[in-house]
Amino acid sequence: MRRGFGERLGLPGALGPLPLAPLAREYKELMESQLTAGLRYAGEALTDPQEAASGDAFVSVLDGVTLCTPRRRRLVDEAALLSLADARPAHAPVLRLLAGIRRHDPALLRRVLLYQLLPLLRQGATGLGLDPAELGLLAKAARTLPVLDDHRRTAAEALAPLWSRRRLRACAHALAALGPDVLRADPRLADLDARLRRVLDDCDRTLASAAAAAGTDPARAEAGYLRVLSAASDDDEAVRGLIRLGTPPAGTDAPLAARPADGGRVALSWPGRTGVHWRVLRDGPGRPGPVPGATGTASTATDTDPPVGLRVRYAAFPVRDGRPTGVPLVSHPLLVAPDAEEPALDDGPGRIAVRWRRPRTATATVLTLTGPGTGPGAASLHHTADHAGTHVFTGLEPGAYTLLLTARHPSPDGGTVDSPGVRLTGTVHAWPRPLTALTAEPGPEDGVRFTGRGGEGSEVRLVTWPEGTAPAPGTELRTAELPAPLPWARYGDPGRTTPHEAFAGLVSAVTVLGERALAGPGVRLDVPGPVGAPRAVREAGGQVRLLFDWPAGAGAVHAAWDGGELRTSRSRYVREGLRLPLGPGPRHVTLRPLAPGSRPADGTAATVVGVPRAPVGVDVPPEAVVRYRLLTRRRGLGRRAPYAVEVGAHGHDPAVPLPDLVLVHRDSVRPRHPEDGTVLLRIDGAALAAAPLQTRELPPAPDLSRPPYALRAFLLGDAAGAVRLEEPALTTLVVR
Repeated sequence: MRRGFGERLGLPGALGPLPLAPLAREYKELMESQLTAGLRYAGEALTDPQEAASGDAFVSVLDGVTLCTPRRRRLVDEAALLSLADARPAHAPVLRLLAGIRRHDPALLRRVLLYQLLPLLRQGATGLGLDPAELGLLAKAARTLPVLDDHRRTAAEALAPLWSRRRLRACAHALAALGPDVLRADPRLADLDARLRRVLDDCDRTLASAAAAAGTDPARAEAGYLRVLSAASDDDEAVRGLIRLGTPPAGTDAPLAARPADGGRVALSWPGRTGVHWRVLRDGPGRPGPVPGATGTASTATDTDPPVGLRVRYAAFPVRDGRPTGVPLVSHPLLVAPDAEEPALDDGPGRIAVRWRRPRTATATVLTLTGPGTGPGAASLHHTADHAGTHVFTGLEPGAYTLLLTARHPSPDGGTVDSPGVRLTGTVHAWPRPLTALTAEPGPEDGVRFTGRGGEGSEVRLVTWPEGTAPAPGTELRTAELPAPLPWARYGDPGRTTPHEAFAGLVSAVTVLGERALAGPGVRLDVPGPVGAPRAVREAGGQVRLLFDWPAGAGAVHAAWDGGELRTSRSRYVREGLRLPLGPGPRHVTLRPLAPGSRPADGTAATVVGVPRAPVGVDVPPEAVVRYRLLTRRRGLGRRAPYAVEVGAHGHDPAVPLPDLVLVHRDSVRPRHPEDGTVLLRIDGAALAAAPLQTRELPPAPDLSRPPYALRAFLLGDAAGAVRLEEPALTTLVVR
């Protein structure tokens, strides 16, 4: 039976020093993968959950990391971790990270697992899949170690990434945050602290030597600062020493240009060098910091978030493999105080309206307006806006004005810093007089006339706005923003006009003077569209069916003729059509679309004015009738087969051509239209009109000898609707 680990050595000899920092560069990524996989510590990915719960498999971490089963004990090396990753896709990211950690340092895998286990065991966690012989020992040992709070745990886990990036000053801060008790408890941390102190002491001596040589031997000082940065990449004193060496004298052009840009940003540019990579830093109060995204071979960059109210300077370092290779290109100091953005002026009657976008760091905006002229009598108005982005100067005389817009920012010393300011010019113009009333007067028969009050000396236009967007009367507008004038609506015209198509909506008046306009009142109109494509079709008994395209926007259509009139709605027309008792003689019918009439609009007190439209006329020719019947002869066993068709035309106007008549054949069922079968016979309109009654032989066709089939005649042509086709009994048209 397996004996307990270290049972003859006692607790100190069995365990040795336990880790209080993971010291793995991949630790942050490992923790993210663990949380995604739902693991409390990375060792849970090594065993199957069911086997770990039953005790058939567990992990041993004290004598190297091994995976134990009742029959074997297997060392967990890189190959084993990769094999487990292939077998367990859900835990594959965690296992591959563990394989990378072991590849870097075989002892580091055990250190990482112990670092994660110790706080869990101190909290009394169970079901971790750990060797039962080691569980109690580790739980007791965990209670003897210093407890890491969140701050110290963050510092411990940051050590390896900081060390790998040569950020030794940050490493020193992290070790100081851990405290001497942690360093004493973990010899590897104590060794790291000792190594770090030796390197930083050497850096401090080199910094002192470089600072002393900066005034007399710049090359020696540059070499010293670069040597320090090669050892400690985050040494701010070495960075500032190089910046001091590259600072241009006052009054000369700086090799790096820094200028304010929109959005409170700072645009940077410097002479490029072929194949040279750059890293741009911002130097101000506090430690120098990198400008985000300002890396690579480009010779331009943008600082999107500079500190407001401070003087800063920028330095572009030439770098190779992330390390500076020489003195940087340095800008002149720049006071960061962004100007107001997107300023604009709009004039109105006796006023100027100013709008701007206040920089996010500004506490106020100062406006100074200077009136016409430049002499002592020029008017000056001042206004300070705390949080607003608009202001209106009123009571102004027409003329040219100049506005200075300055953004005020807080400074670190508790005072304020003003931006350079944006200067705008504007003019107060004369404006049109408003229209106070608008009236639409429909005519008794057709059209509408527009009249009103006000607007003296101004052009009055009638326009339509998109539904729901008509400005209120008195709204100030620009002429270029107006909709196109309605071509059929003219204000003050003595005659009446009507749109070509239907119109239903608000007609608004606008007074215009030059480039400026004022919105006026409006009136709602309902103008039905014209009756389209009217035509008449004769039916039996003197009835005439009128066909037309229903006029858009019409509530009803009124039909009138000599001796009668009729009004029909759209629903009735669609359902029943329009049939008039006109008799057999010629008639003239007029069709007038009717507007829905005056009614409240949109639930307000305003009314909708119905505008009449002129009627359209339809000439109904006298009734013309074409009759036909099939002539048959007996053909065997009592069956009768057609051999000719007898056709007659009656009542037609000789001056009006008749339509063509076609006889259509179809098997089994009766044809429904001229194309629903085979045309056997065609008689043109002129032949029909030549004789009141005529007989035409059917052409010889094999299909006529093989019943059942049906025959039927149809009228074709433009005049077909004005001629009634009278058919014989349906039974005579079917041959069986």
